[in-house]
Amino acid sequence: MNHVVAVGDLVVDMVMPVRLPVLPFQHQETHGAYLEAGGGCNFNIMARRLGLGVLAVGAIGADIFGDELRRILTGEGVDLRGAVTLPGSQTCVVYDLIDHTTHEHVFIGSLAAGDPVAYTPELDGLAQTGDAVFLQGYNLHEVQLPALIDGVLARARESRIPVFCDSGPTIRNMDFARVEALLSRCDVLMMTEEEVPFAANGRAGEDAYAFLFGLGAAALVVKQGAAGCTVIQPETRVAVPGFPVKVVDTVGAGDCFNAGLVYGRTQGWDWREAAQLANACGAAAVRKVGSGRNAPTRAEVEAVLRDNGVSLPGFG
Repeated sequence: MNHVVAVGDLVVDMVMPVRLPVLPFQHQETHGAYLEAGGGCNFNIMARRLGLGVLAVGAIGADIFGDELRRILTGEGVDLRGAVTLPGSQTCVVYDLIDHTTHEHVFIGSLAAGDPVAYTPELDGLAQTGDAVFLQGYNLHEVQLPALIDGVLARARESRIPVFCDSGPTIRNMDFARVEALLSRCDVLMMTEEEVPFAANGRAGEDAYAFLFGLGAAALVVKQGAAGCTVIQPETRVAVPGFPVKVVDTVGAGDCFNAGLVYGRTQGWDWREAAQLANACGAAAVRKVGSGRNAPTRAEVEAVLRDNGVSLPGFG
């Protein structure tokens, strides 16, 4: 079984159904609040359900949130040998305020805290066995992970393991030198059109694409929501339409998309096939509420493909 080394973003979500906006002194009663794995764990769980092995490396806090996160991920078959828990550390907790009537959400994050995680020979031994590495721009906010990220990326380059990175929206708040240093070590960049200028230091459109290829990326996958995605390479461009579904909740859909793309590429599929699976994972995700274990099953992804007459190797 092929597997991916998934770096960081080991997050707990506290999901709260609300009416947005939430305003001072306008108190609300909510029903159905729950704790779930979130952040990069959405990718990890979706990838496992597709049939991809997942080695999670990063930091999990020495607290009750960390205990629950380990229980959830272990139950989903995620390999946690690379997830380090240091004394006194705290798990990242994100409060997901979700308005199911407008399909809007707000995230409020309490960042992880603790001593830096060292890149040990044991972690290096685990990292070099992957068929791909996946990480997100959010990792730049994780104060415990700089040495770990550097080690994994160096190992990937030395072992010629492809690195997939979703830049995400939070890099807009980072010093661009750090963003550039990260993206220049990645082979495949994934982002929405709105996020492209954050990754390209204010550039947009063709100018931005040229800049990102100049950093060393081999492919740029621009996520376009219901419209699907476009795979852009220096000499080619492939637009892959999305699948029409009723949207219930968009939380975690981008993470599920990423898992589908990485799965397809690790199976040796071409870009169109991998993007079709990615679109199907995203479409199946928005039909459901919440993140983590609420991610689609493989059967639900297959149903999206089947309903739209798409056949992929081993799916259907």
